[in-house]
Amino acid sequence: MKKACRIVLSLYLFIECNLSCLASDTPKVHVNSGEIAGEYQYTYNGRKISSFLGIPYASPPIQNYRFKEPQPLKPWLGIWNATIPGNACLGPDYKSNFKIIGQEDCLYLNVYTPKLPQESTPGDLMNVVVYIHGGAFISGEGISSGPLYLLDTNDFVYVSINYRLGVLGFASTGDNVLPGNNGMKDQVAALKWVQQNIAVFGGNPNSVTIAGMSAGASSVHYHIISPMSKGLFHRAILQSGSAFCHWSYTENVDQKTKYIASLLGCPTNNSVDIVECLRSRPATEIAKSFLNFMPWKYNPFSPFGPTVEVAGDEKFLPDIPEKLIPYDIPVLISVTQDEGLILAVYIIYENGLDELNNNWNEYLPHLLDYNYTISNENQRTKIAQDIKKFYFGDQKVSKETVGNLVEYQLCFR
Repeated sequence: MKKACRIVLSLYLFIECNLSCLASDTPKVHVNSGEIAGEYQYTYNGRKISSFLGIPYASPPIQNYRFKEPQPLKPWLGIWNATIPGNACLGPDYKSNFKIIGQEDCLYLNVYTPKLPQESTPGDLMNVVVYIHGGAFISGEGISSGPLYLLDTNDFVYVSINYRLGVLGFASTGDNVLPGNNGMKDQVAALKWVQQNIAVFGGNPNSVTIAGMSAGASSVHYHIISPMSKGLFHRAILQSGSAFCHWSYTENVDQKTKYIASLLGCPTNNSVDIVECLRSRPATEIAKSFLNFMPWKYNPFSPFGPTVEVAGDEKFLPDIPEKLIPYDIPVLISVTQDEGLILAVYIIYENGLDELNNNWNEYLPHLLDYNYTISNENQRTKIAQDIKKFYFGDQKVSKETVGNLVEYQLCFR
């Protein structure tokens, strides 16, 4: 009996030792809100780096915090498990016929570093890159773009972030009740978190580059001109997008928000009632309501996004992008060939060419999203015909002229 007890005790001590050894080999840091335990990953060519996934940077925007600007994060007890990606924000999955995925509790970011401070010379801090994901301001998540190629041979700290999307991130009542741009204010909160905490990951808060592609690039451009973002970064990289793209700026958001309220059985007579009622509706129903503003082939493909705030104590976007002066920082801007294909593909492969030819004047304002920009219907028709003549001459949209379709989508992108 004693021998059996010794065996059980030895086995217990062996397991406890192994767990302890594993725990001691876990990368840990202490941020403002508490301690975080991450894990080791390996880059494409086998370099060992530390990763910290699913770190909260603001309180969950749920219940009474829905439709509010990001709220301060409360400290946690114990050690935060940063080995699991945080929830994606609610938005459509393009691969599953626009099925809504994600959760409302989604304000998380990810940090990857090749060298934690205790592993390098004290004070030897690295440059930081904060990547903002694309997805037309209605889909996507930070975890989808990792640094496993970039950190193969480069020494910098890489951060990717989530932010609220679509109606939940960009609804507005056009007044102090819901000024709008909460998705962009989420990004600002994430950049502030970086300033306060990135040094414990080996990153230099005084050397931050923000980067993004598509809607992420447009976001970067918005930060360059937003008074809320001043001092939170020092360089910028824009890939295939800007605040000047027709799809990256949204008009009539207050009317769209009121229409969604009516669809979900909410009163529409005043802003307080609209917001209070919408807070009682299922988040998934609100998230998928953007489809009501895509009348043809998922166009306009970004019906909710950044807009001018006409009210509010602190405005992210106080005026249209063309009237705001950018910060004097180094900026790299790039495009790639045939970018317009991403928009044209739904037309080409869903039997849309004939539909477009037969309904050009009606569909083009949706494709290029200028219905709200040009209120006069006759003027919209004239512009549609001018665009057709410029890109297609006397030809129809067809497989032979599909390159022209891609080209005009690229130019208006």
